[in-house]
Amino acid sequence: METNDSLWYATTTSPTFPPLMASTEVDVAIIGGGITGLTAAVLLASSGKSVALVEARRIGTGVSHRSTVHLTEAVDTRYQQIESDFGKDGARLVAESSRAAIEKVAELASKLSIPCGFQRRPGFFYTEKEEHVAMVRKEHEAAKRAGLPVELLEKAPLPFATKAALRFPDQAQMHIQRYLAGLAAAAQAQGAHIYEESRVIAVEDGEPCIVHLERDAVIRAKKVFVATHKPLNRVFLQTKVFSYRSYVLAFKDVPFPDGMFWDTEDPYHYFSSYEVDGAPWFVIGGEDHKTGTTSKTSEHFDSLLSWTQERVVKMVAPEYRWSAQVEEPVDGLPFIGRNSMSEHVYVATGFSGNGTTFGTIAAMIATDLVHGRGNPWADLYAATRMKPISSAGTFTTENIDFPMHLVTDRLHPPEAKALSDIKAGEGKHVRVRGERLAVYRDAAGALHGCSAVCTHLGCLVKFNPAETSWDCPCHGSRFDIEGRVLDGPATRPLAKKDLHEPSRDSGVRSADATTTSDAERLPKGAE
Repeated sequence: METNDSLWYATTTSPTFPPLMASTEVDVAIIGGGITGLTAAVLLASSGKSVALVEARRIGTGVSHRSTVHLTEAVDTRYQQIESDFGKDGARLVAESSRAAIEKVAELASKLSIPCGFQRRPGFFYTEKEEHVAMVRKEHEAAKRAGLPVELLEKAPLPFATKAALRFPDQAQMHIQRYLAGLAAAAQAQGAHIYEESRVIAVEDGEPCIVHLERDAVIRAKKVFVATHKPLNRVFLQTKVFSYRSYVLAFKDVPFPDGMFWDTEDPYHYFSSYEVDGAPWFVIGGEDHKTGTTSKTSEHFDSLLSWTQERVVKMVAPEYRWSAQVEEPVDGLPFIGRNSMSEHVYVATGFSGNGTTFGTIAAMIATDLVHGRGNPWADLYAATRMKPISSAGTFTTENIDFPMHLVTDRLHPPEAKALSDIKAGEGKHVRVRGERLAVYRDAAGALHGCSAVCTHLGCLVKFNPAETSWDCPCHGSRFDIEGRVLDGPATRPLAKKDLHEPSRDSGVRSADATTTSDAERLPKGAE
């Protein structure tokens, strides 16, 4: 049966924690209960810091549990590109920090006795195309210069033809949701306070910093670590990271060769075999595209299914399917460290497709920064950096989406002229009493209406049928059909709208077009 839950979430019973109902004061406030925040909570609490971790929903229900969990030194940005942009020392530090992350996860899983099935496995970067062989060979040389014990192969150990491959030994994988549950239990045992259903809406830097929550509670903290995948930052980091959706299918009882695999396609495929509760699983991801830019999201799942049936096993159907938010950095490496124009607030974002690895690195760096001690990777990943030469083209190309969507999307008329035009399972824009709304009709025929204007910076959200969500094409905020925030940077929900549909025999057409111009006014402050 296909679902929108990940394999990891569906096979784990996670601990629960209460919401934060009253104000509190701690040494460190951590915002976000994924691998980055929970790892930091364990490291900081065990080092003697008082910690409060707040999660907007449930622990591990954000991006972390939607990962395919490749702990690897083979990061998404190729080492030949890293070396070109950050120098040989930069490439070496990426390799060094990635290895340290693998070993840190191994250490915590063992020391804390977390039953997450941590397993060391080889990783393979391969190509099916003759024209990509030269690039694979160049990557081999660059990875060796970075200090990695990588091996060049004529082909990958796969059940289909390949032209060349690199073998990265001693990579790792695990059951991410069980690892997160173990981290949460360990952090709490070490004195950290964990709160779920506690959404942060603003952070004030200062002495102390003030973290504001939806229920009017506040956390006063000497330091704040924003580990939310997409920081609560309206200007600086939003222009340096870009949100993409990546799709995943999980197939039960499909044996597959040992290892983790990544190809040279664009967008690339990433896949591996796992054993969960004694059963073999094949998990494949890919088909990345910028968030909110297509309404045909289900086609990406179909493409992954076709790929699997052509190369792995015919006549197979996925047991689970899900997608994840991927934050792509403008210059190829994550942004980790002190937030721009802040003294006591730290952030971590731009992990690309390596969230398990970089999330662990980020927690290690943040822990050192909170303690005021040096970290060998802090300068490389500094959140305040900007590399104008190497990243200028990407910066311009990616950021043109914001003004383009902000203005041009308002020039297009809504997809539906009336509420009656929206069928069960569909989400469309429709104008009601002169206001553009995002309206979804559920299987029972009930309507769910919200403002179509994203609460972050005012772009119009678009319907994602594969996940029944409203996604913003500008900065990747996502909302459920009731308007509640699923992914930031938005912190406030879409305005809920009550809809009363006239009966079909009343002679009154619902949501008739009005005299309001389709070239709607821009939100205040966006002109």
